Amino acid sequence: MELKGKVALITGGGRGIGRETCLLLASHGADVAVCARSQSECEEVVQTIHEQYGTKAIAVLCDVGNKEEVKKCVEQVNEQLGKIDILINNAGVMCLKPITETSIDEWQWVQDINVNGPFYLCKEVIPDMITKKDGVIINIASIWGTKGGPNRSAYITSKHAIIGFTKALGEEMKPYGIRVNAVSPGPVDTKMMADLAPNYDKSAWLKPIDIANIIVDLVLPKSIAITATTIEAFGKGQPVSN
Repeated sequence: MELKGKVALITGGGRGIGRETCLLLASHGADVAVCARSQSECEEVVQTIHEQYGTKAIAVLCDVGNKEEVKKCVEQVNEQLGKIDILINNAGVMCLKPITETSIDEWQWVQDINVNGPFYLCKEVIPDMITKKDGVIINIASIWGTKGGPNRSAYITSKHAIIGFTKALGEEMKPYGIRVNAVSPGPVDTKMMADLAPNYDKSAWLKPIDIANIIVDLVLPKSIAITATTIEAFGKGQPVSN
């Protein structure tokens, strides 16, 4: 119960990597705010936490690309669970299209969720972390944030940005005892990836729990030495190339 008394907010917490991260954090004693846009998914995770671990958990509906909703989300967590100690920026979207077919609205949508969302959340959460001189922020990037590739310029741009944001923010937060890291998964067997690449051989793909294990390891006190960096995590899997 290393995280007993800590409050964690996980975006995209209703399914996939986010869901597994919520459950794993609860297993370590954290009180968990499950944040997503689906009420039913959030409530299922909350119920599972209550039944399996007995820690506090709440469902919070929020579009992370909307700064007003983010502000209300953080206020709700502060009121119902307490000040946030752990922020997992996991919500993300992908637009799998050539640049010539990517609309301006689609480009902006990807940047709003994948880049602006983590920025909005950090802006709301960090002041209290600075006051406490303690906190952990994990941003979920992608192996595509370290390379280029076809038909995903909006997504690759957003993930390069979030890795840069992580490194910059991690350095800025060092004097306050706040650790900021990113995890860059390769292909993971989630609903989003299944929808985008239904015909791929997924035998070498990771499971959501594999990434959740890395996220929670970075949150735990044993990882105090790690900050302002990104952990690449793709096992035997290779990025989907088209």
